[in-house]
Amino acid sequence: MIIKSLNSLGVYGNASLNSVDLALITTDGIDIQQFIKTATMHYPDELCLGIRKLIARREWTYDELRQNPEVRLMREKISRFYIECINEFKVDEKVDCYGIDGLTVFSNPAEKCSYQLENGSMLGNALEHNVVTHFHRADLLSGGQASPLYPAFIDYLGQTVEKPALFITVDTVASLIYIGQSGELSAFDCAPATAMIEDWTFRHANMQTDYNGKLAITGKADTQIVESLLKHKLLKRMPPKALDIMCFSDKKEHLEGLSLEDGAATATVFIAEAIYQAAFDFLPRIPSNIYICGEGCKNPTLLRFIKQNFAPREVHLVNELNENIIATGAQSTAFNAVRRLYGLPLTYPTTTGTYEPMSGGEIYEKI
Repeated sequence: MIIKSLNSLGVYGNASLNSVDLALITTDGIDIQQFIKTATMHYPDELCLGIRKLIARREWTYDELRQNPEVRLMREKISRFYIECINEFKVDEKVDCYGIDGLTVFSNPAEKCSYQLENGSMLGNALEHNVVTHFHRADLLSGGQASPLYPAFIDYLGQTVEKPALFITVDTVASLIYIGQSGELSAFDCAPATAMIEDWTFRHANMQTDYNGKLAITGKADTQIVESLLKHKLLKRMPPKALDIMCFSDKKEHLEGLSLEDGAATATVFIAEAIYQAAFDFLPRIPSNIYICGEGCKNPTLLRFIKQNFAPREVHLVNELNENIIATGAQSTAFNAVRRLYGLPLTYPTTTGTYEPMSGGEIYEKI
């Protein structure tokens, strides 16, 4: 196979329901020749509400999700919305392929299954060029946790960084990606992130998120609740491990009774503490070179708490490496799509626990 550079458009359906990111890059799946354009678009309120109701149905099994007509309809609605977003994302360059990482509403690595709300066939027919989606499945079938999916992209970004280096991705959940002195790569999900804050603000104030961290900065964190949450069994489990949008749903009641501001502050402090605790507990060392990226960077209060925890080490925004690295979820998805087309691995035994380096993603074409 001849490997050549492709213009790949990535769509990252943030499961925290705050936004959808799009990014167009030029890449051969090994290097990135150009970061062309990014954009952020917000879910319509009606669609967002429907997704929240579906996610709240925690008792659903994988088979029930597959067979339920309401879920199939939601898959189609979200896929149409992604197509609308792509059509609005006007670019002069030809698009060679698409990577679409949609909403994950169910994940059970023990049973080797997960469920994403997108319809690959519909997307392939509408977009004409190769569409790569369902990135998780091959890894799950190979014994992996299917998350995080950032490491190959982060490994590229880390080429010019002094080693060892730590990259923190803060999206729906937070992940740590560690590049060792000799370039060895390891990664794992480490904490809930924006989804926890947004669940709180939506349920108590009908707000999609704590915009600019204003609630958290004016509230007072309950330290006893933070300490209790830090004892959660998922945080203590050895990597590799993956978390999902609802992994701390059983602990929601801990925040009940707090004011809106204090609840936001408590959730935000907990997320920052959990990220640091994971780095301290599971990394060979906490390096001096630390970079952070993802939706959480739009919350200056969360960013401030994370930086305070890692002090005196400095935590840099990843766009300090390249000012065009700003929608990392979508850029990573675009990168992974090309790697899938060329059969290059997305996940590794040291990042998800898969048996061997594994390419992943299902390819859909126009019928």
